[in-house]
Order: sequence, then structure tokens, then C-alpha cells
Amino acid sequence: MRCAVLFAALVLAAGPVHAQGSRAASTGDLPAGFELWSSARVKETSDRLEKTIGDKPIIFETIGNWEGHSVYLVLRGKTAEAEFHETESDVYIGQRGHATFIIGGEMVDPKSLPRKQKRGPSIRGGIARDLRAGDVLHVPKAIPHQLVIAPGEQFMYLLFKLDEEPLAGLDPHELVPKKPSEQR
Repeated sequence: MRCAVLFAALVLAAGPVHAQGSRAASTGDLPAGFELWSSARVKETSDRLEKTIGDKPIIFETIGNWEGHSVYLVLRGKTAEAEFHETESDVYIGQRGHATFIIGGEMVDPKSLPRKQKRGPSIRGGIARDLRAGDVLHVPKAIPHQLVIAPGEQFMYLLFKLDEEPLAGLDPHELVPKKPSEQR
């Protein structure tokens, strides 16, 4: 299953997808859970996110949430907190901009969150790697990691969350319970 998700990620990141004339399936023929974001839709959404981020640290568009995995188009405008996912792996595919990725080391002052996660202000002793558009990285489960964004820069990426803990009742922006008015 993970191989299929990663393959789909690489296909999505690689470029345009075109229907094959009369052989294209109608919407009613598609299996439940199928999702296709055309390159035009990804570009349109990317442009909209860039126009609306303002001074926010992060905004994102959910491409899809399925049992055990999700896909997001994420734009970071500021350095993120360090993260640690006990059961989840991440795959990042850089789309626009630049960031420094810190992995490994020790989280400073970690705080436990729902979904077997921890967050903290930084990482001590991690390894830094430069990230740009087109770069692909995999973050194994249970490894501290952090995206560092230089002042005045942004970094946009596709994020694939694998072996994801259920999101039910949580605001994915904050990982806290949704307000009753926001729950579906």
C-alpha cells in the first residue's frame, strides 16, 4: 500500500495528467476514494495559497484524507515547530521556494499532543539538509524533524502522511479537538 501511495505521489509531482479520449472513465465509474488533482488545479491552489498566506506561519489545502494516509499541499511562511510522530512517516515533495530541513537529534522541551505526536520549539544536534522545488524526502516514524524557513522566504510542498493516526474530531491545523460548530 505504501508503495502505491508513493508512486501516486511521484506521478502527481511529475506533471500534467491527461485523459485518454473516449477511454476516460466518467465520474460514476471511479472507485470510492479515488482523487485526481490536475496540474492546473495544483498550480491554481498553489497561487491562491501564496496570495493568502500573509504573515501566517502555515496554510494548507487538503488533497485527501483516507484511512491510514493523507495528502496535503502545504505552504510555510515561517519556521515550524519541531515534530515527532510515534507512528507516522512523512514524504515531502518540494514544489516552490526553499527551506532547511533538520532531522534527528533531540527535541527541545517536547510537549505531547493527540495522535501520538510531540512538538517543541527546536532540535538540538540534528542534521541540516537544503530543500528546494523537486526535492523528495522521507521522514521515518519516531524521528524528530523541523522545517526552518529563512525570514522573507516561503516553502511549498506536497506532504504525504503515511500510517496516519485518525483525524476524527481534530483540527489538522492545530491537532486539537474541533469546536462543535466545525465538526461534520
